Amino acid sequence: MNILDNINSVYTIDARKSPSKEEEIKALQDFSTIDVPTEYIEIIQLASDIEFNISDQMYIRIWGASGCIEMNEAYEVQKYLPNSLAIGDDEGGGALIYLHGKDGFGIYYNRFADLDIEEAVKIAPSLTELLVSNVGVNTLLDI
Repeated sequence: MNILDNINSVYTIDARKSPSKEEEIKALQDFSTIDVPTEYIEIIQLASDIEFNISDQMYIRIWGASGCIEMNEAYEVQKYLPNSLAIGDDEGGGALIYLHGKDGFGIYYNRFADLDIEEAVKIAPSLTELLVSNVGVNTLLDI
């Protein structure tokens, strides 16, 4: 299943860049402190820096492999949130993060300015659930 071809109707893709290259994906896998979920790898093999418009209310962006490494290093995400990998943002100071948090593993939202396990809010169990099944989109919109 191509996730991007099956996104829920609340999303539109307003921008995207070229897919991540295999060597960039390998570098991300070597960098990450968690096993990079297959669903994320499948998405970045299709496109990177994908901007999703959510019902004309907000945007989320899913980074490509190189951008993912760059942003995780810049914000020292793993220092503040062990066993995590930030994979995107809301273009307004918030991060979308794969995290083993207080509600189990999944996609969490946390402000870059306050990366703290206690502040992380679980959005969805997976990126596929968020983008295809619409699980957690209302939580995201309410943040």
